[in-house]
Amino acid sequence: MTKSFSIYLDLIRFSAAFVVLLWHSRPLYEHNLTISQYGHEAVIIFFVLSGFVIAYVTDTKEKGLKDYAISRAARIYSVAIPAIIITALVDFSGYTLNSSAYPEAYRAWDLAGIRVISSLLFTNELWTLSTQLFSNVPYWSLNYEVWYYVAFAILTFVNGFKRWLIFGVVCLFVGPKIFLLMPVWWLGVYVYQSEYWRNISIATAFLLFLLSIFGLYLYMAYNIGGRGSDYLLAIVGPDLHKEFAFSRYFITDYYLGLVVAAHFIAVRKISHNCANILNRIEKPIRILAGSTFSLYLLHQPLLWFFYAVFYAESLSFATFMLIVFLTLIASFLIALVTEQKKHMWKKWITLIYNFCEQKIVYRLLPGKIRR
Repeated sequence: MTKSFSIYLDLIRFSAAFVVLLWHSRPLYEHNLTISQYGHEAVIIFFVLSGFVIAYVTDTKEKGLKDYAISRAARIYSVAIPAIIITALVDFSGYTLNSSAYPEAYRAWDLAGIRVISSLLFTNELWTLSTQLFSNVPYWSLNYEVWYYVAFAILTFVNGFKRWLIFGVVCLFVGPKIFLLMPVWWLGVYVYQSEYWRNISIATAFLLFLLSIFGLYLYMAYNIGGRGSDYLLAIVGPDLHKEFAFSRYFITDYYLGLVVAAHFIAVRKISHNCANILNRIEKPIRILAGSTFSLYLLHQPLLWFFYAVFYAESLSFATFMLIVFLTLIASFLIALVTEQKKHMWKKWITLIYNFCEQKIVYRLLPGKIRR
């Protein structure tokens, strides 16, 4: 991956997270920013980007199952565990300050132990489950992505027929909701691994770039996402449609995933032509991108907490902007001790992994099985 393309992907990563923040801020202040309507679509961009990055790191760095497992666990839990704790704390504090700030949909505080354990194991969205982590709605996508990591590891590091058998068992375990969006994530893997798309001509790249922009315009202009959900509703009915939860747009998510994949293919080829511009903005982009995971996973509970602090039945624009600003600042400060300390989490997880391997696997399993 070239430096210029890496900078561009970091820009996309932060931009997508910020769009999701704007989407979830709409109940606080009804702004007219068109881009704020596309929170779900920003998550689809994340999925394609995630698949691409995972394919890249396994090709260049994490070439064994142990390295892959430890690195993924460090990346995920360095933010997921703090997110669970912080969500609980700020929800309790915010509701104590002003209960009127929290609509009914964000008061998911019953069965707290089950919600925490399920969030730690990423089982919130299995089959027909939809276990919300308190007020933290965006946590749903991590419950999808972790299982995509698992599926990718099985198909990459397990050999022979048994990898398909284990893959099938995992798919049956997670259920249709997570499985239906897996092809979108796998598009990112395909974009990275495909030699054909890596070696296209510059003319083809520019054509793909224009087509991706036009495809995005069509998606927005004709409400393609909404049409896909409505089509599914007409087929399965309202009760089953509700059970699809965040996967109810899957039909048109495939279209959007293809648009995003085409865009990445094009920009990967032509980004060297913009290298000078991208290199000049590298430092701020890297700083912003270094806090993206925390921003994504924590912005919802932080928004509602600051809303409780400055509560008013009708917020002024200035107060709304202050809440957004404080949410951004808090997310960046939290990132300093979470995802930006990922190396520490990796060290701890490596120690746990080695302990389990030596004390459990090597002692309990017969030598013939270990070999």
